[in-house]
Formats: sequence, C-alpha cells, structure tokens
Amino acid sequence: MPNIDLFNQINTILKNKGISASRASVQAGLGIDFIRDLKRRQSRPKLENLQKLANYLDIDINIFLKILDENIVMRDTPTSNSFFSTIYIIGQIQAGQWTQATEWPKEDWIPFPFPMDTQYKDFPTFALKVKGDSMNLLYPEGSIVIAINFCDLGRNPENGECVVTIRRDPLTDCYEATLKVVQIRDDGSVLLWPRSDNPDFTKPIQLPKITTRYQGNGMDGDSSSAPDILIQSLVIWSFNVASKVTL
Repeated sequence: MPNIDLFNQINTILKNKGISASRASVQAGLGIDFIRDLKRRQSRPKLENLQKLANYLDIDINIFLKILDENIVMRDTPTSNSFFSTIYIIGQIQAGQWTQATEWPKEDWIPFPFPMDTQYKDFPTFALKVKGDSMNLLYPEGSIVIAINFCDLGRNPENGECVVTIRRDPLTDCYEATLKVVQIRDDGSVLLWPRSDNPDFTKPIQLPKITTRYQGNGMDGDSSSAPDILIQSLVIWSFNVASKVTL
C-alpha cells in the first residue's frame, strides 16, 4: 500500500536524522499525529502537507511522490525545499521602550514560509512580529523579523546590526526586550539606536561594556546567575508592511 510505503520511507529518514515522528509533524506545521496516522489513512495525504514535511526535513518532495505514484513528479516547484523552509512566529518584539518579553504559547505559534538563506541554513531561526514605531524606518509596525541567537552563531554583535536585546528588570525580576540597531564604541560601551520618524525616538539606549567573552551570553551579570542585559539575537531577514511614500 502506498501510504504504508510512504510511512516506512519517512520513518527511515527520521531515524537517520534523529528526529521523532511527533516532533517532525509539529515542526512542519502539521498535526502532531500526521506521520503516525499515515499507516491507517486510506486517502493519500495532501500535496501541500507533504511539501511542508519535505521542507522541514530538507529533502526533495519527489522522494515522497514517487512512492505514491511514479508518474507524479514535481519539478522546479516554487515552494521547493531548495528555496523555502518553515519557521514559526513565536511572539512580538517591542521596537520602542523596554517592554516585558513574552513568548506566545506553543499552540499559538504561526507557521511562516521563509526563503532559505544558505549562510544561516544550519542555525535555528525564529520569527517575531514588530510592535511600535521606534524602528519604523526599517521595520514598520506589523512587520515580521527573522532572527538567530548569538549564542548559536558563536560570535559577538557587530556595528550596524539590528538586534533583539533582553534586560532583567531589578524591581520585578521579569525580562524585557527591545529591537534596535547596535553600535559598539571604542571603549566597549554599547548604544542601541532607534530608526524612526517619530521625534520621541531619537536618542539611543546606552548599555554597559561588552565583555571579551560575551558571544551572546550577556553583560553585567555574574557567572552564577542570568545576565542583567543580553544582546540575544541577530535579525537576518524582515518582511515589511507596505507603507505610503511621502512625495
């Protein structure tokens, strides 16, 4: 039966990659039992669902299609895994003042097709929705930014990069976040600059000096506790809301 053969092929791929069926199903943006249910499903799975799974597993969808029907082969499809992967919008990021950092419950994460960037294809990525207007010259409110944590990149932030910065509020012990452009001065101190046409957002936020062993692990915190300030993530892509141009 084609579905059983497909199930066996997927399980072989998962075993080689060290991924569970439930994890692959969820990360591909499908139901948690999508792969497991292939064994008992009589109808063929939808092509769009197979494409999502192929994208997540970073394989050619033709591997699946040839099992279901050797005469059905997709060639040069615009949604091929060579061009897109699926990531998730996991929360909002404030582009204005420090605001409590919140990550949405996992069931509220939104799957998002993301053009594959070969420079960063081996790093975990995530997406955030931009709120506020302190960065609206780069990212108008409602834009989506794609980011990678500096701890995964294994390096420090660099001048001119757009970054997600986290700080711990000493009064509430909660974490707050903001989206800004980073400047690292000669003395090691850090400025986080807005990019906005709003006159309320013209001055930078000044941070303590970056430590020589920083690499995304924080500033101003001792080794036994979480850092007080953390330049956490690098923005690598954005999908912007179209806005009116002033003539």
